[in-house]
Amino acid sequence: MADLLTTRYGALNKILESLGMSTHDTEQCAETDGYRIDFEKNFTIELQHLSGSACRVSARIFRLGKSLQVQDDQLRKAMAIFTELLSDLPAGMAMAISDYDNCLRICFEITTENTDMIMTQFNAFTHMAFAYKQTYFKHKDERS
Repeated sequence: MADLLTTRYGALNKILESLGMSTHDTEQCAETDGYRIDFEKNFTIELQHLSGSACRVSARIFRLGKSLQVQDDQLRKAMAIFTELLSDLPAGMAMAISDYDNCLRICFEITTENTDMIMTQFNAFTHMAFAYKQTYFKHKDERS
């Protein structure tokens, strides 16, 4: 059964194993085959199994405001920061808005089966997403 799980979840399972975790150590996301790892307040990494051994990694950065004007301001600032950092971001990194939980997300898909590459890509993504979060909140604090 463990071999079937490793094969079925590919990159997702390899990431969890490298972190010393299993799917039982995480909170299941609303998405099927999705698992959440809370790192700190306003910073959560979610792993979602895609087809084959591929895995989508997303960082949930913050909750968007309730009013449309506040959301618009937040998204404009988020896009400006994302554009500024674009040359430093790993290839294939994208920003998305999650309707489900009203959050901004930074997303990346891992499609390799090479364990070393999986962890290199995961670590690079996590560090960049955290730096993005810190930059976003720094800019937010400067405006206050």
